[in-house]
Amino acid sequence: MKSAILSPLFAAIILLQPLAALAQTPKPAVIALVAAVGDKLSYVRQREGTGGHIEPFRRQSVPINSQALNFAVLRGLDKALELEEPGSQRIMLRWSTPPETAAAIDKSYGGKRDELLLDALREHLRAMPQRQDWDRIEAVLPRYSHLERQGMAGKLGGMGIYVQPLQSGTVEFDENGDVSSSTVNDGQLKTVNPKTGETGKESTFVAPYFYFDRITLDAKTLAVLSRKPQYDDVKYSDPYSDAIDVAKQLPVKDMFERLLNLAERSAFQSVRGKSEVEVGPARAITPPASAPR
Repeated sequence: MKSAILSPLFAAIILLQPLAALAQTPKPAVIALVAAVGDKLSYVRQREGTGGHIEPFRRQSVPINSQALNFAVLRGLDKALELEEPGSQRIMLRWSTPPETAAAIDKSYGGKRDELLLDALREHLRAMPQRQDWDRIEAVLPRYSHLERQGMAGKLGGMGIYVQPLQSGTVEFDENGDVSSSTVNDGQLKTVNPKTGETGKESTFVAPYFYFDRITLDAKTLAVLSRKPQYDDVKYSDPYSDAIDVAKQLPVKDMFERLLNLAERSAFQSVRGKSEVEVGPARAITPPASAPR
């Protein structure tokens, strides 16, 4: 009798098990993606040491339309998260650094720059009520570093181009301070031939670089869940080029395309690690309008 009474209950439990399993299936994550490469590229060029406290580099900033680079970063993040979290929904956000924040960053140094930019982004996100429907936010923001890394100059940050035209031996300069001729010696650093893709070792090169933080924010509270720094550069040098100045080996348009590729690849690898990734358009990106400020 006891068994007969319990059997309908067991049957009900068995029938409800599939429903319970469905209820326990985690909901796909909703992830907002935002990139703020900035509206300036850094151009840093090595020059002959002059002694004293003057550093052996010339530095300048070149204004750019940053959205093309921002979209390249978003493509890289989108592709990586599609592989990392299948089924997740990614939402693209458009954001530009406010002029007052950019001015404050220009007057600041080191890590203070990073915090000023993050604070401005969080202020922007607070004005977006739709973030209550998101699980987290992945942000790529420039990182500033005083360290010299793998043959690159120190005090680099964000995205830019570093030119190293000098090598050991005899170096002659023109009236503008640019290299007019120099000796050739054994290479020191891994380089890539921009025409063939072959790798080599040269001591002079032109290198697009991208130094950034991938910051994960809780969408509801905007608390920082993680912060991962990423440092990438590609040193280009054509040993067969007729150009005396290594900076002349890459036309400006070609260099910008390589910066776009670097931005996409670096963003992808910040999620998936140092693996190969094909750059180029993924799915269409249509960022929403900026939130009211």
